[in-house]
Amino acid sequence: MNKDFTDDTFLARWLNGELSDEEVKAFEKTKDFHSYKKIAETSALLEAPFFDKKKAFQALLQNRMAAKKKPVITLWSYWLAASVAILMGIFFLLPSETAYKSLGGERLAFNLPDGSKVKLNSMSEISFHEKKWDNKRELKLKGEAYFKVIPGSKFKVHTNLGDVSVLGTEFNVHSRDNFFEVLCFEGRVKVDFMGDSIILKAGDAVRFMDKNKESWIFSQQSPSWVKGESTFENLPLKEVVKALERHYKVRFEAKGIDLNQRFTGSFTHDDLKLALKSVFYPMGIKYKIRGKQPILLYHK
Repeated sequence: MNKDFTDDTFLARWLNGELSDEEVKAFEKTKDFHSYKKIAETSALLEAPFFDKKKAFQALLQNRMAAKKKPVITLWSYWLAASVAILMGIFFLLPSETAYKSLGGERLAFNLPDGSKVKLNSMSEISFHEKKWDNKRELKLKGEAYFKVIPGSKFKVHTNLGDVSVLGTEFNVHSRDNFFEVLCFEGRVKVDFMGDSIILKAGDAVRFMDKNKESWIFSQQSPSWVKGESTFENLPLKEVVKALERHYKVRFEAKGIDLNQRFTGSFTHDDLKLALKSVFYPMGIKYKIRGKQPILLYHK
């Protein structure tokens, strides 16, 4: 592939249909064109609204440079090819595994090889071995995801904190830092956490924070975040603040605020000011947006 086709903006121009007829014809003759085309077609299966592909492409290039030090990723062509599959997140097609990664403030929807459906929340990642999937339905999750699993052999979700096993069901898993939460929406799931095994049926939820266990019952039919709203049940305010940071790509500075106090409520994903009011006004907390500086939280 000649130098023109590896230019940082070339694939972005191709995605946007900005190449000349001559450039398109020359590109189609290269040995890598069909790989790029195949991944671009795969990206059409992802459910997501439009966003700036050029900016996302630049972000991927930066991620590629940062990840280049890792021995598992050695070929530039895999990163470059994967870049054309960006819609609302990043789809990596690597020699050993397939991975989907959502960006800050965005969500990603896709199907697994068996047809099971996944919705990935903001700043989350899933990876699995596609070639082994028929015999071993297992994946790794970092962050939060909602699953609709096709009945069949055991389906297992591995996280850094615990594992979830099912046969066919709908459930949500959230695993970050010292926070691990599972909600079962349909069927039954088995949750394993530090030697403790729990069976959840539809409407049951369990949460582990700093090794403390909390259980509750809920009535919603699906997690609210898949519809553009985050809902919390008796959760420490610090976890709600983290969720706001992920969804709106902002930072907070708290002065004299007890971030361990509990919050029950929700916030929207498409209006920062409304989200801030929904969370902090009921708790008697004021906020101040300061441009590029962290949002200040303080008492009235």
